[in-house]
Amino acid sequence: MSVNFIFILILFSALFHAMWSALIKSSSNPLSLMGITSIMELVIFIPLTFTVPLPTLEIWYFLIATIVIHVFYRLNVIYSYKFGDLSYVYPIARGGSSLLIAIISLLFLSSKINLLGFIGVLIVCFGLFLISYSTKIKFNKPAFFLAISTALLITAYTLIDGTGVRKSENGFSYIYWLIALNGIPILILSIFSKNGLRKKNTYSIKSGIAAGIFATLSYSIVVWGMQYIEIAYVSSIREVSIVFATIIGMIFLYEKNALKRIIPSILIVGGITMVYFQIL
Repeated sequence: MSVNFIFILILFSALFHAMWSALIKSSSNPLSLMGITSIMELVIFIPLTFTVPLPTLEIWYFLIATIVIHVFYRLNVIYSYKFGDLSYVYPIARGGSSLLIAIISLLFLSSKINLLGFIGVLIVCFGLFLISYSTKIKFNKPAFFLAISTALLITAYTLIDGTGVRKSENGFSYIYWLIALNGIPILILSIFSKNGLRKKNTYSIKSGIAAGIFATLSYSIVVWGMQYIEIAYVSSIREVSIVFATIIGMIFLYEKNALKRIIPSILIVGGITMVYFQIL
């Protein structure tokens, strides 16, 4: 598999994730939006599960663990964006997870990350933290701790999925079953919650469909890519999503603080470039 092809797909994954995050943040009813996202996951991936073998018992342990963690992750995202701005929460959550994934991969997973690659990951994380603090937003205790807990959850499910897809006899089997089942708990919550899908006229079905497409494409690409590239490298490359978010903010949303994020964004791109040359 061509490294260049995988790298480009992960960049697209980052773009899709930035769009998904923006839709969740801007929604007046994010739980219902995630419910529609879950419906999209079921519609797209349940038919695909019939084209691949069933996961083995060992792989089901990985799938169950990651699905449980994803429930808490998605709820955490909703509450994080409720208490804090996207430009504050997102970089802390993504930067913190990238740093933790790199450290854990080196210490416990025998990952083949060389010194320059690790430095590249650190530069990406540093750029993400700079973006978070480049705004004049005061320290937000609830948002900060929710962002940190989100980082821990991202770290957990990324390492589980990266290991699970590598252990799977069929990588697509892991991906299809993961995405197909992943949203069911959130869908159930959104159906029975008074602030979910039953709360009509508070959400856009079109936005939900778009969010569903972005979410399914984004994470399925990431899990697929972790079969071929070190988990820490995939995680750090994907964080270019914050650069996409900065560009979108400057051009389309006219964000006042967007210009202050240019230098941190350049750092992130520089770090990702270092990572790229280590995987060639």
